Amino acid sequence: MGSIRQTYIKSTTDALLRQYPNEFGSDFTANKAKVEQLASVQTKEVRNRIAGYVTRKMASKGRKK
Repeated sequence: MGSIRQTYIKSTTDALLRQYPNEFGSDFTANKAKVEQLASVQTKEVRNRIAGYVTRKMASKGRKK
């Protein structure tokens, strides 16, 4: 069973992927740096959650192709 993410994690991730579609990939470390650069995130935990969700979405997008 997967974990349920908060709405602000999902909405921030969707906004980042809409605004910067080519900036992210399936590498968590690179996505973490990009999230820190592109979004104003308050804490490290939130940044990591957003980066993890971005990574998961990008990995699933790659599998669908």
